[in-house]
Amino acid sequence: MPHEPSGLRPPIQRAAVKRCPACDNTQPVEQFSTTSHGRPSGSCKPCRQQAARLSARRRQAAIRLLIAFHPEEYQALLRLVRGGSQPRLRERGVGDAA
Repeated sequence: MPHEPSGLRPPIQRAAVKRCPACDNTQPVEQFSTTSHGRPSGSCKPCRQQAARLSARRRQAAIRLLIAFHPEEYQALLRLVRGGSQPRLRERGVGDAA
């Protein structure tokens, strides 16, 4: 048959280097994590680690702000987690500030 593969061609080789769009550096493929499809990820490992650290810091800062603005609710939730009674949240009245 004319359209059957004969196996005479060498297999397709992957590129040995890749450019990271985050840092704009060309690096060896080993510096990139592998996706579930077996391909190198979009960003290099150091850039992905840096992005993960920044995301964790933002999350921690948001939690600190929530605790600072709602200390009573936070303490009630801590008591609940530590085995205390059900938290009683104070309902806001008409004149209470938000």
